[in-house]
Amino acid sequence: MNKHLLTKLLALAFVGFFQTTEAATLNLKFTDDTNIRSFAKGSFFDVKIYINSVNDLAGFDFDLTYNSTNLFAQSLTSSSIFGADTEALASISTITPGVGAALGKIHFAELLSGGSVTTGLNITAPTLLGTVKFKALNISAGNALSIIPDPIYTPAQLLFLSDGSGPATTTIGATVHVTAPAAVPLPTSAFLFVPGLLGVLGFGRKRAVKG
Repeated sequence: MNKHLLTKLLALAFVGFFQTTEAATLNLKFTDDTNIRSFAKGSFFDVKIYINSVNDLAGFDFDLTYNSTNLFAQSLTSSSIFGADTEALASISTITPGVGAALGKIHFAELLSGGSVTTGLNITAPTLLGTVKFKALNISAGNALSIIPDPIYTPAQLLFLSDGSGPATTTIGATVHVTAPAAVPLPTSAFLFVPGLLGVLGFGRKRAVKG
């Protein structure tokens, strides 16, 4: 992680340890607004990360884990909710595939800019933080996508307010089932080709017999 971002977020977390927390939510959804979907092997799909019910948001820092044996994380696109006020050195998005039994991990963190953060965002409706594009690799069921805190924070913290408090945050993950690709139907012309070929062969055989 960028040391500049780490220092600022740790400072917020330290102050926030003594503050009263409030409820907030982070959840994952597919483009059809569900969190359980089936996708064919070889297909690409998007997973959207939403935040809701938090006032004075000054930053976030979390990991999204996934089964990298069955899924390939291709890219993470931020929605830049802080806009031009995003800290120049505090926008982190990295994708680390798992090795062996280890889960793949997507690290996502951003912070409101300013030497001293004084006012954060008030979020009262589902707001898109970012979108992850995946590819379905292997036929499988129950591939979990989960949001977890970065282990560097004690106590665990996902969101950061401008006063340093870390709101109690509910996380809702998603589940991916990878199915076999649909069989490609033969075009109608293929069914016409065989009878036509047999007709030509039959005609040729009759001519050969007459000759």
